[in-house]
Amino acid sequence: MFLIRAAFWLTLVIAFIPVKSADLGEGQRAVSTMETVSLAQSVVSDIGSFCSRNTQTCETGGVLLSQMGLKAREGAKMAYTWLDQRVGEDKKPDAIDPVSTSSVSN
Repeated sequence: MFLIRAAFWLTLVIAFIPVKSADLGEGQRAVSTMETVSLAQSVVSDIGSFCSRNTQTCETGGVLLSQMGLKAREGAKMAYTWLDQRVGEDKKPDAIDPVSTSSVSN
């Protein structure tokens, strides 16, 4: 969630940076600050009502976000095991061990 918020605020800050009309491409026009504010208000209003229009999408997204910590921990465990087998102190030079997760094992 932090990354989404950070990306949103960074995009908003970048949107307010003025550009020179000479730098614009053919057929483009400069967007005014008032147009940018109006657009931001419209987007926030639309995002606020997104879950009422798409209940299943929001439920699935909520479940996914609640599982992100578990997924990150399993990924870190897999990476640590893989690195430990290849560069750790008890490195096995020619051994090829299958990677296993909590739901699938070989």
